[in-house]
Amino acid sequence: RPVKVDYFTRVRSSKETEIIQVVKNKELFGARCYWGRLLITDRVVGYDVRQIRGQRLISRVDLDLPPQRFETEGLWIEIPPVVKEACERSLLHFMGGIHAIEHALIGVMPLLVLCDRNDLGGISITFHPQLASGAIFVYDGVPGGVGLTEEAYKRARDLFMLTKKTIEGCSCENGCPSCVHSPKCGSGNRPIDKGAAIFLLKEMEKKSKVVRRPVQTFTEGARPEPSRAGVRLVSGKSPVEGAEAQKGAEAPDFGLDSDLRYGVLDIETQLSAQEVGGWHRAEHMRVSCAVVWDSGTRAFAVFKEGQLHHLFCLLQRLDLVVGFNIKRFDYKVLSRYSPPDLHALPTLDILEEVTNRLGYRLSLDSLAKATLGAKKSANGLMALKWWKQGKVRKIIEYCKKDVALTRDLFIFGKRSGYLLFKNKEGSLVRLPVGWKGASSR
Repeated sequence: RPVKVDYFTRVRSSKETEIIQVVKNKELFGARCYWGRLLITDRVVGYDVRQIRGQRLISRVDLDLPPQRFETEGLWIEIPPVVKEACERSLLHFMGGIHAIEHALIGVMPLLVLCDRNDLGGISITFHPQLASGAIFVYDGVPGGVGLTEEAYKRARDLFMLTKKTIEGCSCENGCPSCVHSPKCGSGNRPIDKGAAIFLLKEMEKKSKVVRRPVQTFTEGARPEPSRAGVRLVSGKSPVEGAEAQKGAEAPDFGLDSDLRYGVLDIETQLSAQEVGGWHRAEHMRVSCAVVWDSGTRAFAVFKEGQLHHLFCLLQRLDLVVGFNIKRFDYKVLSRYSPPDLHALPTLDILEEVTNRLGYRLSLDSLAKATLGAKKSANGLMALKWWKQGKVRKIIEYCKKDVALTRDLFIFGKRSGYLLFKNKEGSLVRLPVGWKGASSR
């Protein structure tokens, strides 16, 4: 019988596209647009169970199902390598950009062709072996095709400009259902980079005439394995040298608002999650030391377990408390000491910001390496070992260095409006952050 539940399921799938025949092609500003016959291979690899409120991931189920293959008609836009390289030099997410364009193309196509977005399918790929470049495919969702993309191909310039206008004209910060999010995306609208999409469309629009290259089509039995080539690595120095994060109490001066008194907090514990019965019992882990970098005094303040009442007094005097995983971990550990409601304090959790943007977590170490050129001096397990050995001074120094890294990430993000990270393909990419221009309460 029907049951009302507080969760929903979302399919996870992967697609492959083979170009069987190029029927037509033409220049599209600084790119080339094609129309022809495609072979689509669609694999359902599993599904996610997500809570309706907040879409929190509850569980992930993997499936082993046979692939579905069908021939259809489609159009595709070849992304010139020079445009891709320009995107990467600007530290934008190339895959996130073409993925966003794909969704927007499908979303606006019904304004030019009599169809529904559910009549269409799409695939974006950073490197297609038959084109030897990145590409965006949109195809008829019916085997054999029904002429939808053929009609769209005739109006390719209008489609391109309408897509660009839709993305640029949307007031959202980094993508939404009105511009680049799709309700049926098999990867959960990840990665998506609205800024990269706008950059790519502008670059293609302004580029001069492109050289036409032949498209290699494969006969049955001679198809290569799908290429896993991705975005090339972006080399060069990090915008902030790593030494800055290790200067003790001296923070780099990036022109931060002088009226904002903020503190960067980190704590270390006496017991591990395993010793107290799991991370959900963090309040039983007990504090070995807490360190705050105070922008008012431009110095570190160190507190041991018996001095935490002084820590709570300091936190209440701050305009902003900054940390990394501070809401879910540090505040929970501190809750056993009966402080005021720490969650009521104005708090910036950098990990929370990152997770909200990307949909997955990044470590402090990986962000610091990519953004600052610095790395953590140790890890939490080593700090626990030092506690058991009575080496409290080492724990304090380690905690200070973590606070310095977090502080410098905060300052860099406030100055620049982004942090840097390496995506799954190894490319250095900008991650927009929301605390640029933060001021006092």
